[in-house]
Amino acid sequence: MIQRKIFRFGVLAALFLLPLCALAQKGEKIQTIVIDAGHGGKDTGALGKVTTEKALNLAVALKFGAYIEENMPDVKVIYTRKTDKFIELSERAAIANRNNADVFISIHCNSTEGTTTANGAETYVMGESKNEKNLAVAKKENASILLEDNTDAYNNFDPNSTEAYILFSLSQSLYQSQSLNIADKVQKQFAAKGRHDRGVQQAGFLVLWKTAMPSILVELGFINNNKEEQFLNSEKGQTQMALALYRAFEEYKREFESENHTPDKPVAQERPTASGDTYFSVQFASRDKKVASTDKAFSGVKEVDVYEYNGAFRYISGRFTTKAEATKRQAEVRALGYKDAFVIAFVDGERGTLKQAEEALRK
Repeated sequence: MIQRKIFRFGVLAALFLLPLCALAQKGEKIQTIVIDAGHGGKDTGALGKVTTEKALNLAVALKFGAYIEENMPDVKVIYTRKTDKFIELSERAAIANRNNADVFISIHCNSTEGTTTANGAETYVMGESKNEKNLAVAKKENASILLEDNTDAYNNFDPNSTEAYILFSLSQSLYQSQSLNIADKVQKQFAAKGRHDRGVQQAGFLVLWKTAMPSILVELGFINNNKEEQFLNSEKGQTQMALALYRAFEEYKREFESENHTPDKPVAQERPTASGDTYFSVQFASRDKKVASTDKAFSGVKEVDVYEYNGAFRYISGRFTTKAEATKRQAEVRALGYKDAFVIAFVDGERGTLKQAEEALRK
């Protein structure tokens, strides 16, 4: 009984104190993402007929990171591992915390006992396991700590104890709403790629428990399902899953910065703002090398202007005094094939938030 009380107090203390390290305010930009390829080294994870979970996780993680590195020069990508290496669960979270990451995404593959028909992808955030299925997934992923030499970092946590997971319900992440937002975007992208959508779930994952930023754990599919394993082990499958993760992250970053970030003043020669100008516009393209706003590539897009920001040339359409007008132009631009077009704002000649523009235009 005494031993049980000590265990309970130790975990409760950790659950209470952990969120305090997350109280530091995040910035107004998404600058750093940590991509965690689950398992590795002596920890193979789930086993398929022809491959292992650790190999599939790493392949998709590297492709996902490469998309960000290629298309988002303003985002630093940090990998918990880039090779077949064993990394302790606590260290994976520590890597994210040390680097003050803005987002943490852990990549895994699922498996089931006694059946090979389960299929589809699901995304988890830290929380109480609502059912036996979620609890089973968490137990399986948390079992990696049994391969670690030192488990002191987990306050004697037993990954096979149902009671231990009940205590996770007392841990409230300061970033749960943001984590759910990212998870929802990931699942929508998976569904858009034709994957069976198993939804957004909650469970007690140790690797998410100690992170101090929005964090999710993705289960790409079921490695013990022959069809799913073949898909995930193919170049096409890995590319589709990595691209879905990238699109979800891109959407989250754009949405977050649109609502929170006030960028530096644009400095391009063809800057579309004049001193004192406040208006809405629609950004629809970005290029590493500058092309004229009249380039044939933008054929059909009305009132094209260009400005430079963060080392890239951004192309926008129109100047509007209301967000509603800009939203209408956004629909027109998207209909021309620019599916990622989004509304931005300039306030007194500088990029600002939509809220700042609305307030300035009401004065």
